[in-house]
Amino acid sequence: MIRCQRAVITIIALTVALAAGATEPRVRALGDGGAYFEDDTAPLSWFGALVDYPDQLVLDLGEFDHDGSGTLNERMHSGGGGAHLRLDDAGRWGVLGLYVQEDLPAAAPGGAINALGARRFGSLSLGLRAMLTSHFDGENSTESWGTGESLYVHAYGLGARWDRSDNLYGDVAAEIINTKSDAAEEDLWQLPASSVWTSWAARTRWFWSVTEDVVLVPVLDHRRDDRKLVSATLEAPADQQAWQSSAGIGLNLLRDPETMIVVSGEWRWGTERHRRIRGTSSGWEYDGSDLDYHEIHARVGLEKRVTPWLTVRGSMQYLRMQREQIYSRGEVVDGEPDRWAEDTRIKVRTPITLGCALHLDPFQADMVFNGHWSEAPGTVPFAPRPLDTDTFTGLSLRYLF
Repeated sequence: MIRCQRAVITIIALTVALAAGATEPRVRALGDGGAYFEDDTAPLSWFGALVDYPDQLVLDLGEFDHDGSGTLNERMHSGGGGAHLRLDDAGRWGVLGLYVQEDLPAAAPGGAINALGARRFGSLSLGLRAMLTSHFDGENSTESWGTGESLYVHAYGLGARWDRSDNLYGDVAAEIINTKSDAAEEDLWQLPASSVWTSWAARTRWFWSVTEDVVLVPVLDHRRDDRKLVSATLEAPADQQAWQSSAGIGLNLLRDPETMIVVSGEWRWGTERHRRIRGTSSGWEYDGSDLDYHEIHARVGLEKRVTPWLTVRGSMQYLRMQREQIYSRGEVVDGEPDRWAEDTRIKVRTPITLGCALHLDPFQADMVFNGHWSEAPGTVPFAPRPLDTDTFTGLSLRYLF
């Protein structure tokens, strides 16, 4: 069991009763809706929640996300690990956390470090997060094919968890993001070196115990991602202005102490604008790109502890993505006429995911398998471009001390 010290006994008994082995594979196996239930991964997005998850070591083997919760398109999908450590038995000094992650593929060396800290002040828990990532010279760097690329994304966040009453508590978090970039392709383009603080994110969620076995979880999220990058659409350096919002609702249902059902859904919508930076490239495809998109994401997950040493999980998701993009070229080059194009796409994904957990206290292992992974390269799963793979598997090893 997750070792929580919360005063909100009714909600915690419901939302974490089955969370043994609660690692990244558990979130994936229950449909990727980690914002809608309690889990060990919560402190990476909800920084004030760290005080409720002390004293553990985690090793994630697979394509997981530890590196940041604010950027839309720059994420690492790779193995990693982390630790949470309570500084004193009484909890007066709080809890520290540290996660490290490598960058994949090997052609794009880099990595990420997440440092976390949280402390309880009565009914309020405050948490801080500093995230440092670096990408170099590969497909994870700036969505481009260039050489000599470097991208650094540094995020600094503040979060709080508030025990409002015996049947209501909530999380809020916000962060500001510093993006540094520099890239060049010989004789083709040069992305001007930049360091900007124009990206940010804010989000909140609340757990309301409606009855003894039902918890209602509303979630709101907004992200802004403004910076310079090499646009694959324009085939040239560009200024990006992008934002995304999300509103969702979830239910946690506990019919008995060994069974939990998670039902949730959200609507996401956003825009992404690219404008070519003049004088930075010898050729380009378009001068501007305007992308508008919205998505509906619904999921149902089931978790059942069938024996003292085995928990099984499974979920089905429905993801509908609609995007409308307009490309424009407002200049005439070498007698070439102006160009304009429009692209509308609708994609529907219905992935089914299976998982299980082995409980060999104090050691635990979580596994997940997805026959058609429909994740997105951005804060899970907040990003306009889905990343489709035939299968996804992952394994997490966890030790509680």
